[in-house]
Amino acid sequence: MRSFVTEHYEADLSDHPYSDEIPEKIAVVSDLHNVLYGKRNEKLLQAIKDEKPDVIVIPGDLVTDKSPKNKAAYTFLVDLAEIGIPVYYSLGNHEEKFRKHDNERYRKYVSSIRKLGIHYLDNAFEAYSKHVSFGGLTIPYDCYRKGTKTHRLTVQDVHNCIPNIPDGLKLVLCHNPVWFPVYEQCEYDIVFAGHLHGGIVRLPLLGGVISPQWRFFPKYDAGKFEIGKSTMFVSRGLGAHTIKFRFNNKPELMIVHLKH
Repeated sequence: MRSFVTEHYEADLSDHPYSDEIPEKIAVVSDLHNVLYGKRNEKLLQAIKDEKPDVIVIPGDLVTDKSPKNKAAYTFLVDLAEIGIPVYYSLGNHEEKFRKHDNERYRKYVSSIRKLGIHYLDNAFEAYSKHVSFGGLTIPYDCYRKGTKTHRLTVQDVHNCIPNIPDGLKLVLCHNPVWFPVYEQCEYDIVFAGHLHGGIVRLPLLGGVISPQWRFFPKYDAGKFEIGKSTMFVSRGLGAHTIKFRFNNKPELMIVHLKH
């Protein structure tokens, strides 16, 4: 990947009773997959600094499962932590595979980034303010499988993952956007997702063409979506792994504005 674009989105939360406690600007760094934009990702880091966000969220796949050390991901987090604003990071399918295939190295990775002050959310919520929490949902890995092997996520699955959901406004990192109707039923107010890489190839009027599960024209491919009182922002992502090709689909640093 040689370049990316910064895209802006917004949601109006002015009617929410706790709107005065929410962060106004959130930078979304999704699906980086150890890709570098300049030495130590200096171009990406500068773009984030220029936006002056209140919070940075990483809804999974900062790493690549097949990378033996994930050095680029770790050094990026080291430099990101030095910016001095809260960073919330949840697991994608590659973090899940990393844990499964090399648990010892994975545990060292998690321990190291937590020492940096990164909020690593593995089926957990953490308070941002009195009535606002950030959460990270790690769905069962079978929900990422292809074809008939895909497990269809249910509300009960989500409750099994995170049985104790806090009151108040919930901003949740859920890597796979396919299950947005389930997240809405769980009363997640704002969802941050990625995973689909914008559908790899994007066509006018039709959007993304294919998902990593080889499903054509995925519904929640990129951008902003709403169901009931829930809003989901799906990043086109910043990197690639197996299919290192995009058409009409620029890698994206997503900036979300939450209006009070």
